[in-house]
Amino acid sequence: HNKAAIEEQAKATEEIITELPVRVSRVNRLPIDNQLRLTGTFEARKSLDIIAEGQGRITHLYIEEGQSIRKDQAVAKIDDTNLQAQLNTAIAARNKAETDVARFERLLQAGAVSQQQYEEVALNLQNVQANVTTIEQQLKYTTARSPMAGIVESVKVEEGSFATPGAPIATVVDVNRLIMVVTVGETDIIKIREGQEVSIQTEVYPQKTFFGNVSLVGVQADAGRKYQVEIELPNPTDTPLKPGMYGEVVITPQTDREATALFIPRKAIVGSVQEPVVYVVLDDHTVRQQAVEIETVNQDQVRVLSGLSVGDLVVTSGQINLSDGKMINIINQEELAAQTPASANAPSVQ
Repeated sequence: HNKAAIEEQAKATEEIITELPVRVSRVNRLPIDNQLRLTGTFEARKSLDIIAEGQGRITHLYIEEGQSIRKDQAVAKIDDTNLQAQLNTAIAARNKAETDVARFERLLQAGAVSQQQYEEVALNLQNVQANVTTIEQQLKYTTARSPMAGIVESVKVEEGSFATPGAPIATVVDVNRLIMVVTVGETDIIKIREGQEVSIQTEVYPQKTFFGNVSLVGVQADAGRKYQVEIELPNPTDTPLKPGMYGEVVITPQTDREATALFIPRKAIVGSVQEPVVYVVLDDHTVRQQAVEIETVNQDQVRVLSGLSVGDLVVTSGQINLSDGKMINIINQEELAAQTPASANAPSVQ
């Protein structure tokens, strides 16, 4: 009789002991934060060289680096002393030729000269007029003008240096609209579409969010299997950005705006990385090992691809003594009650 009581006692003790204390967590369905965060530099959307069209010594330079200029504004003057002298000579020749033509017209009417003589004089007038026009055009070329409005990025000549036709005098950039250039890996490039709106943060104006649109999605990867993506944005006058500054662009893949997934704490995983396992709590307060397919999201969270359902309870601490069928005692009941899916936030992808 006594022996039976002792056995009974031992059995009860064993049962108490085998109810292993564990912490658990509920499997939640949460929105996926699949945002791409990429760093890039701002560039001028358009930059043009101001080209010398004339030839000669530069006598005046009207611009300096960093200055704003208008379209067609004069930026440099090339020595035109020779051309001015040539023009004066050509105008004198034209005036004489005009007088000659008028005189020969009268003589022709009077029959004093032949038609051929008159035509020779008229042709000479045409030639000297063409010469005046040519020199006037060359004189125009001695003033270099900007092909567009913008900021002078660099000046490539100085007063006294020699200009030749086609040689750059300065570079002007249009900073009303900027381009941000970022590189994207092959898994992410498929999530980006031309025209898609993106947001941009900068260190220069930490309080301000800039918005732009994807203007170019690269089709050819570089050696590192990265693709170039360009984002175009207006440059606000109150918080102006400069080419060369850095920014961080946030792209929300269009496919993922409504996407959700199952998440569990990373510490719920036991077993190897190749064959991850979790302990699922059953209705009778026992546990069962469950193989899962997962994807690491960050240090704390994993995304469950298969093996679990919303609302399942998984053990997050105390797994060391567990095996299939073991009784457990949930020691974080209050925490669990507070852990409704609604209050949970999606983990941010690192």
